[in-house]
Amino acid sequence: MNSAILHNGKVVTAQEYSVDIHGNRVFCIDRSCKVPVIYVPESESTMSHFKTTGKNDSKHKPNCGFFKPLDFIDSIKKVEEYQNELLDKGMKETIIRINLSKLDPFYESKEVEKDTESKKKKDPSEVKIKQDNETPASIGSLKSVVKLLTSYEPDILSGILVNIKGKKVPISSIIVDQVKAHELLWADELIDNSGYFVYGTVDAVLRREKVIYINFKPVNNVKFSLVLFDKYFKFFTYKDEALIGKTILAYGFLKKNVYKDKNTSELQIRSDKYIEFLKIQPKEATE
Repeated sequence: MNSAILHNGKVVTAQEYSVDIHGNRVFCIDRSCKVPVIYVPESESTMSHFKTTGKNDSKHKPNCGFFKPLDFIDSIKKVEEYQNELLDKGMKETIIRINLSKLDPFYESKEVEKDTESKKKKDPSEVKIKQDNETPASIGSLKSVVKLLTSYEPDILSGILVNIKGKKVPISSIIVDQVKAHELLWADELIDNSGYFVYGTVDAVLRREKVIYINFKPVNNVKFSLVLFDKYFKFFTYKDEALIGKTILAYGFLKKNVYKDKNTSELQIRSDKYIEFLKIQPKEATE
């Protein structure tokens, strides 16, 4: 853990923690856990961090974001929870730029002025993404988004803000399930000029002369579809059997539609690169 919560409810990172300033009462940041943790100072092999002792009451609880490695969906849910509760309480912020323009098969490349970054000591809370020729603080593919959400602990991810047209928003506000996407769209609460990452499980694929519909399994009676128009057919090579029953992350711009007098939502995609398959951990059976 790179972050812990103090007795006064403020968040402190391991890099800024001082027992003389912050005291020795520090806890797990997860509201379902809140168990005591200890500070581990920097060594030759590891950066400073917080951890449970594994003894008595210092063990992460099963619903805690640090109890076990998280899959993509569980990770983004925890990130949303932490960002809603802790971003304004001292969580260290990291700005990431998302540039997915190259996903478009008709994109014309332009000379890009790269950001320069000064060399500094490696920090475990500093998020770095290696994606082709992109700068470390930018993401250029859905694969990178999935890698990001499954490679870092949720407290580090919870400090990530995304730069959209100069506006900085929590990353959890643009990576949503189909229900949240539908609600935002029909409440006219979408972030201006922003594409969205939406995840769900494919229920059916309908191929028409001019359009392909990839329908997600309805959740809470929400009808949600990915839409691909004929202009882009040749860039989408997935067969129906490769999609049906799979949980995927898709990127695109949300659009309203009405089907049989019912409000539905669509996400417009343009090629294979606009979707990424997700590996989901099987949920433990409960009695």
